Amino acid sequence: EKDRQGPDPRFPQGGVPPSLDVYQFIWDRTRMIRKDFILQNYVGTGGACDARAVRCHERIARWHAMCEHQLSHISEYVSHQSQQNIQELGQTMKTLNQYYDDSLKRSLIEVPDAQGNETRLNLLGQAHGCESNSVQGPNPVDYDGTPLSNDEDTSRVSLRVIGGDLSRSSMHGTAEPEMRGLYILLTIDNDGGMEVLKYAAWLFRERPYIYQSQPVQLAMTIYK
Repeated sequence: EKDRQGPDPRFPQGGVPPSLDVYQFIWDRTRMIRKDFILQNYVGTGGACDARAVRCHERIARWHAMCEHQLSHISEYVSHQSQQNIQELGQTMKTLNQYYDDSLKRSLIEVPDAQGNETRLNLLGQAHGCESNSVQGPNPVDYDGTPLSNDEDTSRVSLRVIGGDLSRSSMHGTAEPEMRGLYILLTIDNDGGMEVLKYAAWLFRERPYIYQSQPVQLAMTIYK
């Protein structure tokens, strides 16, 4: 029926939709995507798990984190939306931790498509997430209007948490170090900081290569 209804009157035609409208639209859909994974029994320990589900949740987590930063200058967002955004980010991170901690390490298993091809090929030569300094499209602009250059020769790019060598590690195909570091930052004030200490101790003991990664070490530096 959309073709009969015509353009959506809520949005100015030919213009950019309001930021909060875009946020609500995507927030509603990412929430449904996560719930659909639950309905399909992708619930971490005891349920299904593979690299596709992990990458999908990683992208959702990045989107929530990005919105918390990019929309922080909008008073209506801070007063009405920020809390639910952080809650959704927390739920996404909880699911990701369950995937990463899967005893069978299924979070790294690639699932072939209908033609028998794996969903990701030649992963050893690819960098993604915080390991990549490449962003598609035009140079982004920060929330305060400051331009952010994606030119690799720019001095500020070298300060980012990146490193192509990480893509050749045992967690290639997913962004576990990035998400573990984000989880530490998200829970930094829980129980007076004790949750981070317990989490970091577990990583140090069970996932030393993750604990020593650049994103986790940056998060621990901020915590200290």
